Amino acid sequence: MSVVAAALGAVLVSLATPGAAQARPEAAASAARTSWPVDLTAAGSDNTVLSHGRVTVRDLRAHPAAMPAGRSYGEYTAPVTALGSAVPALTVRTAVTRPAGSAVDTDVRGRDASGVWTQWTTAAAGAAVTFSTPVSAVQVRLVLSAPAGAAAPSVSSVRLDAAAPQPAAVARPQAAAAAYRVFATREGLVGGTTANGHVIANRDHFVALPSRRLLDSNGSRTYQVTVCHGSRCETAPIWDVGPWNTTDDYWNPPGTRQSWGDLPQGTPEAQAAYQSGYNGGHDEFGRAVSNPAGIDLADGTFWDGLGMTDNDWVTVTFSAAAPPPAGTRYWVDTFASAPVYASPTSTAQTGTLNGGTNYVYCKAWGRNIGSGSSYNHWWLRTDPDSGPAKQYVSAYYLSRWGNDEAKDNNGTVIPDC
Repeated sequence: MSVVAAALGAVLVSLATPGAAQARPEAAASAARTSWPVDLTAAGSDNTVLSHGRVTVRDLRAHPAAMPAGRSYGEYTAPVTALGSAVPALTVRTAVTRPAGSAVDTDVRGRDASGVWTQWTTAAAGAAVTFSTPVSAVQVRLVLSAPAGAAAPSVSSVRLDAAAPQPAAVARPQAAAAAYRVFATREGLVGGTTANGHVIANRDHFVALPSRRLLDSNGSRTYQVTVCHGSRCETAPIWDVGPWNTTDDYWNPPGTRQSWGDLPQGTPEAQAAYQSGYNGGHDEFGRAVSNPAGIDLADGTFWDGLGMTDNDWVTVTFSAAAPPPAGTRYWVDTFASAPVYASPTSTAQTGTLNGGTNYVYCKAWGRNIGSGSSYNHWWLRTDPDSGPAKQYVSAYYLSRWGNDEAKDNNGTVIPDC
């Protein structure tokens, strides 16, 4: 609905940080199903490409800026799969072609009835992932790697099957509120690419943690931490992996920590290696650890947010993020009047959204709308100026952003419906 129409009877709802904003959509659900295919057709970002029906690495020499240069990396985050009912456990079956020296990890997370996501968990082949609370939506992330320049692995299909719970393989909820004192280093690497595909800007604001379990999608703030140095604090999203390690979720209890479960909760492996010679004084790649860092800070967070001038100890607080309140409105500019539809796949127009500044509620993936080199698969739920409420308009009509992007005027990723 346009600003003019909204002024007649609506009051602007305060914007809230989306708790489940993602770079990918939700698939259709069926309440009776016990098996769900994962959509692999959205590849094309984070150094992945869909080739002959298989997801693989696009650039065989590209890698995140903070990762060792000897391997290529690609990451594919699939559309969210709605399950249609609450499911306590799933088996993830990934069909992989794996050349010598290459690897594929399949990460999975679930969203419960309150809208809160679990941490990401790497699914073991043939083993069930059990959720601490039954989930009604699931998302899969593929991490592909290979020696730099060598043949990359590929994935032809991923399927989710309902399974009996296995307490030994529980997908942890988001980290409970807890604070740890860890050593922080400045990431720098401006112009480089993070593990989630974000291109690092000058004086950027994000953090890196040494595990993918809380790695967020580019532009999303589902997972974030509050970092304090002296009297100054900043809450920042987790958009990269590091320093030193990639499987060190030190914020989790020893029994569920992915690696180095003999260390106390809250102690990064790099800290133990540096201070007491743990693991021979090396990180997971065999490198000699030269500082005890457990978090990297982007330059803007380091300099502007915290006022730091050198690497130092900070307090990092982990807390579960809440989903946006129901009915939260995100304000966007549209460059022309646009047709609206009852669903993202419908072709029967139900009304019109006038051009100008409008509010939308959420986004969903659907049929492609575009002209020339401009296009968008995202659809935004809105209340049009004519026709019934809660209809969908194509994000192609957004005045800002680019192809297959769906953000509000402030740059906030619009959450999934």
